[in-house]
Amino acid sequence: HEQILSNAPPPVDSYIAVETAEDQYRLIVRLPGYKRDSITLAVRRHKILHVVADSWEVGGGHFERRISFGYDADLVRVRAEFDGEHLRVIVPRKPPPPGWSNTLS
Repeated sequence: HEQILSNAPPPVDSYIAVETAEDQYRLIVRLPGYKRDSITLAVRRHKILHVVADSWEVGGGHFERRISFGYDADLVRVRAEFDGEHLRVIVPRKPPPPGWSNTLS
């Protein structure tokens, strides 16, 4: 019998890149060979974004990454779009608390 879910690794040309802007984090995940309905985004412990993709096609594989964010990531308002090759995820950033400064004394 054949396995339902492949244990194969993701394609070697899969990757994830994270960019930081003043008002958001941008993630670009390259997922060649995956379909939109096989991609799952989940939030864990209010600070971890879990990205999972599975392909049941011949030569398919399993892609899984966990990205940890700090206090300023608004993981309730995550937006994502997939164009058939790249998953683009936008995580808005919350403004810093009043009186907070990122400069060292």
